[in-house]
Amino acid sequence: MIVQQDFVKKLKDFGLNSYEVKIWTALLSRGVSTAGELSDIANVPRSRSYDVLESLE
Repeated sequence: MIVQQDFVKKLKDFGLNSYEVKIWTALLSRGVSTAGELSDIANVPRSRSYDVLESLE
């Protein structure tokens, strides 16, 4: 998944960590998805994707 670096920087400036940025951009590109699908798209460990999604809630 290709994400523009200025968008990533803005999300990090907003306070998101690297995993949150990856999951958030995957969610924006994919829409409604399971945590497993998002972790695969975002290249985030599946075990962390649940925590990340909860923190974004």
